[in-house]
Amino acid sequence: MAKRKSAEEPIEDVARETDVNKLTKELIRAFNGKSTEKVAWNLATDVDNPTDVKSFISTGSTILDYLICNRPNGGVPEGKLTEISGEEASGKSLLCAHIIANTQKAGGIAIYIDTENAAHPAFMRQVGVDLNKMVYLQPGTIESVFDHIDKTIAMARAKDVKKPVTIIWDSVAATPPQAEVDGTYDPTSQIGLMARTISKGMRKLTDTVGKERITLVFTNQLKTKIGVMYGDPLTTPGGKAIPYHASVRIRLTSSTKLKNVQDDDETGQDKGDVYGIRTLAKVVKSRLGPPLRRCEFEIHFDKGVDDEGSWLTCLHERGIISKSNGFMVMDYAGKEKRFRESRWKDELRDRAFRDFVLDVLNQSLVVRYDLKPIDQEIDPESLMEVEAVADVIGEQKIVPPRPDVDDGLGVEVSV
Repeated sequence: MAKRKSAEEPIEDVARETDVNKLTKELIRAFNGKSTEKVAWNLATDVDNPTDVKSFISTGSTILDYLICNRPNGGVPEGKLTEISGEEASGKSLLCAHIIANTQKAGGIAIYIDTENAAHPAFMRQVGVDLNKMVYLQPGTIESVFDHIDKTIAMARAKDVKKPVTIIWDSVAATPPQAEVDGTYDPTSQIGLMARTISKGMRKLTDTVGKERITLVFTNQLKTKIGVMYGDPLTTPGGKAIPYHASVRIRLTSSTKLKNVQDDDETGQDKGDVYGIRTLAKVVKSRLGPPLRRCEFEIHFDKGVDDEGSWLTCLHERGIISKSNGFMVMDYAGKEKRFRESRWKDELRDRAFRDFVLDVLNQSLVVRYDLKPIDQEIDPESLMEVEAVADVIGEQKIVPPRPDVDDGLGVEVSV
């Protein structure tokens, strides 16, 4: 062991690292012959360790992708479980369609498990899904869903060990356990049955998803939790297994409907026709970045997420773009750039300006873990968020306030 040079100097890390590497190799040798799989890794040096996320699939929203993992080119992580919850018509299935389309663009395999019988092929095509390259399954029970997922992973990896594989389960709340299907309509006989079934399935599945690097996405509905007398009582059904095993949990809320302000001859839509919704997305849980960050984006019925439009909203909220006399104003290349809001997407056709905007977004949305993000918002009346904060306490440590740069609440994430 290295000698301490003085009372103030720590022991050199070289010896410690050597001991760790030796122990890792000894563990691998000890299990050699008992298992064909690697059993020990050094997370700092082994690029094949099962917990490292090497790729992401975009949700269709650049802003939401940043909020999930606090890095550029992000999205839902491979090898992890992502839960997308929300009330009806909030955009859950639409985000899944974007994830499927982006999986296909990356040359991957997409599997859509639809237990709601609610797939809309025409709309999925509009979003960019190639239905000829998507596997569609419709199992009838929770047990069957887990069985389909397990077999699908084995078959997909037998064909190609490296190709991206995304599996969507839409939705958890709409899928009954087998005993419920076989039983009566008496609700008292089914208490806790769904939660126990999902918990067993998740214990068996989580390890496989990580080792085989599968992008797993579950959608879930929101239900009112009995006994909550104040605030927002909405929570996800199915017990605590999914909230516990999920690395990312996203809650969607539909805020307003988007209506035409004038007749549109090109689309045939009349003034007052609803053409989309505005959706609030909050990352309730993330093991990849600071939690409880929020963003808004528009969803258009003819094309899905209006990604570029949300860039303007984000930059305006942060004061990077301001409004003056009917013009949008921002600093670009040391000069004041002015344009009409309606011309935003036309301005983005200039590759240099588009790259500049993306760079500004990157600087604004990637935050240090010891600082509170300006888009982090905790609703103390939301049962779901209060429970999420309680769960996060065990996975994070509170950083001492830094008066010079912080407002008193800094969070460091253990990932």
